[in-house]
Amino acid sequence: MRRMAMQKLGYLRSSLLATCTVLFCSVPALAQDATDEDTNQADARAESQTPPGTIIVTARRQEESLADVPISIAAYDQASLDKQGVRSIDDISQITPGVTLTRGDQRNAGAANIAIRGISSTAGSSTTGIYIDDTPIQVRNIGFSAFSPFPAVFDLERVEVLRGPQGTLFGAGSQGGTVRFITPKPDLDFMRVYGRAEVAMTEGGAASYEAGAAVSVPLVEGSLAARVSGYHRRDGGYIDRVNYMSGEVLDKNANHSETIVLQAALKWQPTETLTITPSVFYQDIDIGDGNYYWEDLSDPDDGEFRSGNAVLNTSTDRFILPALAVELDLGGASLFSNTSYFDRKQSAVNDYTVFEAALWTGSPYYPAGMFAPAFQNNEQQNFTQEIRLQSNNPEARLSWVFGAFYSHSKQVAAQLVQDTFLPELFFNRTGVPFEVVFGQGLVDGLYTFVLDDARSVDKQLAGFGQLDWRLTDKLTLTAGVRVSQTKFNIRAQFAGPVVGPPVDDTGEQKETPITPKFGVTYEPNDDLLLYANAAKGFRIGGYNPAVGVPCGVSAGDPRPGTPLGNIGLSNRPPLFESDSVWSYEVGTKSQMFGSRVSVDASAFYIDWQNIQQNVGLACGFAFTDNLGSATSKGFDFAVQAAVTNALTLGGQVGYVKAEFDETVRAGPSAARNLVTEGDDIPLNPWQVNLNGQYSYDLAGHDGYSRFDYKFQSEQKATTPALNPLNGGSDLTLIGRQELHQLSLRSGVRMDAFDISLFVNNVFNTHKALFRQHDTAASPLYRSITVRPRTFGMTVSARY
Repeated sequence: MRRMAMQKLGYLRSSLLATCTVLFCSVPALAQDATDEDTNQADARAESQTPPGTIIVTARRQEESLADVPISIAAYDQASLDKQGVRSIDDISQITPGVTLTRGDQRNAGAANIAIRGISSTAGSSTTGIYIDDTPIQVRNIGFSAFSPFPAVFDLERVEVLRGPQGTLFGAGSQGGTVRFITPKPDLDFMRVYGRAEVAMTEGGAASYEAGAAVSVPLVEGSLAARVSGYHRRDGGYIDRVNYMSGEVLDKNANHSETIVLQAALKWQPTETLTITPSVFYQDIDIGDGNYYWEDLSDPDDGEFRSGNAVLNTSTDRFILPALAVELDLGGASLFSNTSYFDRKQSAVNDYTVFEAALWTGSPYYPAGMFAPAFQNNEQQNFTQEIRLQSNNPEARLSWVFGAFYSHSKQVAAQLVQDTFLPELFFNRTGVPFEVVFGQGLVDGLYTFVLDDARSVDKQLAGFGQLDWRLTDKLTLTAGVRVSQTKFNIRAQFAGPVVGPPVDDTGEQKETPITPKFGVTYEPNDDLLLYANAAKGFRIGGYNPAVGVPCGVSAGDPRPGTPLGNIGLSNRPPLFESDSVWSYEVGTKSQMFGSRVSVDASAFYIDWQNIQQNVGLACGFAFTDNLGSATSKGFDFAVQAAVTNALTLGGQVGYVKAEFDETVRAGPSAARNLVTEGDDIPLNPWQVNLNGQYSYDLAGHDGYSRFDYKFQSEQKATTPALNPLNGGSDLTLIGRQELHQLSLRSGVRMDAFDISLFVNNVFNTHKALFRQHDTAASPLYRSITVRPRTFGMTVSARY
């Protein structure tokens, strides 16, 4: 069966390569054979294309050209996302310098953490704002496995990545920046159709495929329209789950995933000045297993990736987002309201078998028949209401926006670690009954640890405003401020033998953060913009629930020999405050040679103070505290050029250096550092993206061939986890690795259709990007890599 599958794969690979080769190699011949009339038509098509830098964005809460916005933004419309084969937030992070996405949890299959310009943390609230239209959907980490959701990339009008703090217009959670997924609105006058289908094969893995369609129809011309879309994608797996002792395949290509997205919107314009748009966004992602493979069972050079986990690391992430947008034109101003409710349920079954075996027996290679799943659940119910009043005369000397924002966000987290084998494992190793040491047995005879419904509520009420005053036709000053009242409360209940007596604790935190912004913009002519900004961003603080008795809790002085006592504490700090950044940025945006060349560049310096950081205790608990400061600095540069009427070239370069400014210990007498001065925040310092597309006549139709190259540099500097001074003396682990990826696509446009063949990861890169193991002495390493070489065909349609 395997030989037949490999023969089929070889045939498909050869066919796709041959077709791609014909299309790519035919470019010069077809271009040479084209008639003068064909050439003139191609020139006319190229001249009619939208010049670089004219994507319309709403980064300042009003529609304006990307080239006119004096902040660092990467924006991608639907056409450019399709050209580059972007399907997920992972792809967006790879084509956007300054953005880091980490899928580093070796157990939770869906976990991801996103950061912009090095402002990265897994403690407390998210450092990056995630928006669908005007609704924030990011999560706070109140349990052990919370992570923010991300919409799939289909039927999106555009994606905006706003670098740097957006504390004035977007508020908490946008400390490092904001990623906005903007959905298309129904068209009142014309019928619009968009569709995309794809099939692909990954070397050594299973097939992937997708199909989706969107239709916008005027129901009452000029007054009422509807838009609906549906999308399904399956990403085939390429990692087999096997019996690590016998090698028997238990689950072939286990790490597959399914994504379903449904959208619907109604646009009603009862009068010329009033527009009402109700909408709903639904998404469901199901993952069959995690993307980590066991190094000692795999042979990446031969395309063989295997995992010996006892339990599949499954994950289900579902959310629904109904929203109501209302816009009223008041003449010289517009009143806008957005009301939304975000309801999300994420659950996972994570394999703790290796961890439990390594912890209690000293060997990660668990006995035959053992299994120890952890059941993790996270829920969000977020109600948000925002009202804005803003000027809508772009020619006015004074432009302004004022608004109010309210959110009520509930979260529920639960985790149950099941290990019925633990008492026997413990006795076999120590000769002492489990209950004697821990004072109790398993909870309900099943669980070693239970986090039973940690429930939290974040409330935020904010007022904000921003003014842009054109002193002259060339010089504009900007000033803005946001004042927020935040309140956080939580109740957490812990139980289990590793916890000691059950813990049930409740607490709250209140703050009033203020985040100003100042800027100056100079436009010497219509093709050049220079800007400088200073802005503050913040992240809401919180409350640390109590830790268990085994941690060394006492009412008096610290007790030596206990996890808390060893760091000079008698208890965890109940409260942690918001942390904040001040960002200083200068940049330029320019158009040259009749808008055939666009350049976008910026440099930044960010001062991050009072950083919320997790402090892990040997007793299994952790708390968050404000510890230390960091500095992030760097630049990003992007250029897009229409070299000829048929050839376009582009490139982006970004560099980020983010490091801690001081040595910080978890407590006054901690034996090791939490971070050491000079430690780098984990990221890939250099990011380079190059792309090019050549258009030509192909049998009377518009043919094209393009390449997209992505490079991320290795992080050679020491990070906190790898610094021996922080207890990170395990030099067998690796930091973020260098990555090269090349994608090729060649296709033809025929009226409304675009048919193309593609190859992703042409060089079949399979370097281990991350490596982890459960304990420092464990010989078992688990690693993650990029998807192997993938061949496929895409068909899209626009009408």
